[in-house]
Amino acid sequence: MSHLNTAVRIFKKLIDRGQLDRETEGDLFLEFRHTEVRSILAEFEEELDFRIVEASSTLYLVPDSGNSLLGFTMKDFREWVASDARLVDAYLLCYISMFIFYLFYGSRNRNPKQREFLRISTLIEELDRRFALALENNDQTAVLEERYALNFIRVAELWESKQDYEEKGRKTKTGTILIACRLLERENLLRMVDDDREMRTTRKLDDLMLNYYLNDSRVAEINGLFEGEAEMHAQD
Repeated sequence: MSHLNTAVRIFKKLIDRGQLDRETEGDLFLEFRHTEVRSILAEFEEELDFRIVEASSTLYLVPDSGNSLLGFTMKDFREWVASDARLVDAYLLCYISMFIFYLFYGSRNRNPKQREFLRISTLIEELDRRFALALENNDQTAVLEERYALNFIRVAELWESKQDYEEKGRKTKTGTILIACRLLERENLLRMVDDDREMRTTRKLDDLMLNYYLNDSRVAEINGLFEGEAEMHAQD
């Protein structure tokens, strides 16, 4: 089999499943290490705007930011919420997802993972606190809006408008969080336990954070976003 055919087989497996495991695809996993095969796949990465991330026993396909073919667009996020969802609904979904990653992996220690599980109730309390501060400090929030090109005030107002009681409808805080979690769960990044009251990370998310994202400037941006909020509000 030619190196090109091997590279195409690897690429197809990654497209179909998002990952290629050494346990089930040992031959292809080892072929990935071949210089010619890796060189062909590198051209695919460059042309199609994605990256192949190698962890200890798995290859993962990770779309670059803005990749509308293999990744998600704001339209996708809106449709995931509801057919009549607004752009601000999509922004809230993105904010919640980033905040979940921050709470799991925001540690500055050698091991950046700072918890094994996260309760929905804990996440709601943290979001309540941060969004309330954003609305109380409009001038400082405006600085963050300009820096990150995200309308925090509108996102905070949307969150505050949602009902507090523990139901799973779209208009409740619990339901909104679960919409974000279902999307992450579909991508095999989170798993929900205890009747959807608690979330845990998957091996895939741990692999991607430890082998790719934590070496990428986007994590610094995410940490800067949430730490920047805390610092600005602490000045009051």
